[in-house]
Amino acid sequence: MSASEWLVAVGTVLLAVCVGALLLALVQVIATLRSLRRTVDSLRAETVGMIDEMRAAVRDASYEVDRVDALLTTAESVGENLDSASRLVRRTVQSPVVKVMAFGTGTRRAVARMRKGERRGA
Repeated sequence: MSASEWLVAVGTVLLAVCVGALLLALVQVIATLRSLRRTVDSLRAETVGMIDEMRAAVRDASYEVDRVDALLTTAESVGENLDSASRLVRRTVQSPVVKVMAFGTGTRRAVARMRKGERRGA
């Protein structure tokens, strides 16, 4: 065998080793891609379920927020009505109560003066 034949044989062996290594790498890449595809499919299935649950939770939360808003509106209305009623009661009762108190104070003073007058004259 001549040197050129040796070079061709060594080159062929090296080329076969390189092709074998590339084929092995390609097989590993294909296996990894298949595993990745399974993982993505699994994540997609879980994500769709989670998204459905999140939509239901958001819908429920929105309903509850609307209920709380209605309750707050009603509470504000009741508060305003109570405030109006208390003002009305104050206006209605305040003047007669002041008059009764003034009358009572005046009567007490008059009775006190009358008693002092009786004592002086007696």
